[in-house]
Amino acid sequence: MKRTKEQLATSQSLLIVEERDNKNIVIGVPHHAPAGVRYLPCNPRRPADENTGYLGYYVAEKLNCCCIIACCYKTDVNKSRNSDYVKQIAQWNPQIIVEIHGHGPKGANYDIEISGGSELENKHSVALADSLRGKCSNDKALKQLSISGDYNAIEFTAKGSATIVDDRWVSFHIELPPQLRKGKWRRGPPPTGYKFCDRLVDALREICGGR
Repeated sequence: MKRTKEQLATSQSLLIVEERDNKNIVIGVPHHAPAGVRYLPCNPRRPADENTGYLGYYVAEKLNCCCIIACCYKTDVNKSRNSDYVKQIAQWNPQIIVEIHGHGPKGANYDIEISGGSELENKHSVALADSLRGKCSNDKALKQLSISGDYNAIEFTAKGSATIVDDRWVSFHIELPPQLRKGKWRRGPPPTGYKFCDRLVDALREICGGR
C-alpha cells in the first residue's frame, strides 16, 4: 500500500494495476495526476483529474476488487479499445466497470455526474445516483452535493469513452468535483472525499448486489 501511495504521488507516467479476488467489478481511473499537476502529457490541453487515483484505489480496496490507474499517462487510455488500460480490463472480463473522473468548478451541471455512455443506460446510472443521493443525505458533510445519473441532464455523458460505451460490461462514469478531490490539502484528497467513497461503496453494493 505504501508503494502504491508513493506511485500515486509521482508525476511520472505509470500504469498501476492491482488485481484482487473480486474480478466482477473493476475500478478504473484513466486520468489521475497528483494535486498540482494540471495537465496530462498525452495532451497539453487535457486537464488532469487531480487526486482521483487515491479515491479509486480506496474504493477498490473496500470492494476487494481489481483496479487500474493511469497516472500522468502518455496516452488518453479510455478513448481506444486498443490501449493497454482497456486491454487489461478486458482480460479481467468484469461485469461492471466504475471509472472515477474529476471535473472543474464550473464544468458540470451537478456536483456528481454519473453516466453509462448513452440514454439507454439510464436505468443503471439513475439507480446508482438515486442510491448514492439517499446515502449522502444522512451525512452533514455530503448532503449538499447535487447528484444526477440522467444522461439528458448531465454535462459529462462519456459518449466518446471506449470503456464506457463498451457493451461487454455495465459501465458507470463518475465525475467528482474539486472539493472531494483536493480541497486545501497539499497531498491526497480531503477526508470528505473518502467519506463520499464510503457512501459510493455502499451504493455500489446495493445496486450491483452479488455481482
